[in-house]
Amino acid sequence: MEPIVQLKEIVKKFPGVLANDHVSLDLYPGECHALVGENGAGKSTLMKILYGAYTADGGQILIDGKVHSYNVQGARDLGIGMVYQNFMQVPELSILENVILGDPPKKGIAIDYKQAKEKVSVLLRRFGLKADPDQPLKYLSVGERQKVEIIKVLFFGARILILDEPTAVLTPQESEELFRIIDDLKADGDAIVFISHKLREVVRVGDRITVMRNGRVVQEGWMRGDANETDIARAMIGKRDVDLIQNENRGTDVEPILEVRNLWYFDELGIAKLKDLSLKVNKGEILGVGGVEGNGQTELINTLIGLLKQSHGEIIIDGEDVSRASVSKRRAAGIGFISEDRMTVGLVLNGTIEDNVISGNEYNKAFSNGVVLNKDSISAYCEDLIDRYSIFGMTKGKEVGQLSGGNMQKIVLAREIERGPKVLIAAQPTRGLDIGATNFVREKLLEEKEKGTAVILVSADLEELMSLSDRMVIFYEGQIQGEVTDIAHTTEEEIGLLMGGAGSER
Repeated sequence: MEPIVQLKEIVKKFPGVLANDHVSLDLYPGECHALVGENGAGKSTLMKILYGAYTADGGQILIDGKVHSYNVQGARDLGIGMVYQNFMQVPELSILENVILGDPPKKGIAIDYKQAKEKVSVLLRRFGLKADPDQPLKYLSVGERQKVEIIKVLFFGARILILDEPTAVLTPQESEELFRIIDDLKADGDAIVFISHKLREVVRVGDRITVMRNGRVVQEGWMRGDANETDIARAMIGKRDVDLIQNENRGTDVEPILEVRNLWYFDELGIAKLKDLSLKVNKGEILGVGGVEGNGQTELINTLIGLLKQSHGEIIIDGEDVSRASVSKRRAAGIGFISEDRMTVGLVLNGTIEDNVISGNEYNKAFSNGVVLNKDSISAYCEDLIDRYSIFGMTKGKEVGQLSGGNMQKIVLAREIERGPKVLIAAQPTRGLDIGATNFVREKLLEEKEKGTAVILVSADLEELMSLSDRMVIFYEGQIQGEVTDIAHTTEEEIGLLMGGAGSER
């Protein structure tokens, strides 16, 4: 069988960075080719070249055996589609409008909505979505919204699909549903590139596996079954010490730092998202919060930090009632927040590291006199953080949006931890990160625990929750379905039952 895609000796340079160093890769019809590597290894750059978003500085792209040079529209015409980790969607628009956005089918000079709706309806049924094409996208779950992204590329005739970190925002159940979709697409003869840091999934879904490091291919074409998770991890980071950091000192103080009492929150439609919720987080404890996304975890976070106003209930931080306090006053009372969305909430991407690390802390006497910023002091502070938090690629005046995901997350960590929080809320803190960056984040959270900080870890990754938490609570429909105190003797299956509204406390 001839490859449908051949990337030959691809070179891509950015100022000061050789992102792709003579990279070659083949892709065959009916296969899922897993492409793995640490952040900054060159995976996404290579795929953006295949998708036409970047132009290679050297090498050739062959589609169906013929050399091609094209932009994004040209890629679409050739049947190439890419689903980005951060969805390219407008939540207020309908499913149909999101699918056809930017290139709607025409009947004469008018948009052919009838044809488009019929085609989208067929695709929705194929992927098990019962939603109407005219339904606003914002009412779908994260997993359903990702299906819409896949539907979008198939709507335009994609036969080569690039999935960039497709499970980063999915629960284990939603990930399994995605894998079923991938199997169906392969059966149709479609070719899929699967980019992921989750090695268990790479082994599960990859027919072949290619590993990149520092812009080069270091392991090409492992067939299914040729390599296990440890083999892949070693190839990714180039050394043998690849174990994920665990919480080796489970246990907690009995002094509560955060107390939530009888918390209720109703959304704009009057639907209860939090229902009489009460919990405590103790000094020096990591409390893991698990559950299928959409069961109240986001509402809990946003009420704690003050972005949402609870309908009823109390929030107490170290004895201080902050239930009616503003976001800034809650931060002053000791709340730190690592957002699940570092790209839009956690950072100002077109700002520098200086802009980002002093954000919300501009009036600190170390940084200003209340009127004028002390640029020398801020610069020295940032240089210290860059060193202590191992932030790579950060040069003076550089926008943080140009960094890898791992280095962006380190800036968020530095800003929040260096404020000395009493309560640190970490929402999906390792989402989309490679092994090295994941271990760095884990290490910092465990250091905060040892300092006596009360840490709330909200994650859809059960392995992460079970590895780091001293205690866990599982959310279901805005309530705590169960509490897990004996994590060492609890299985993922038992927690999965709690996530689905069944099971009992352990």
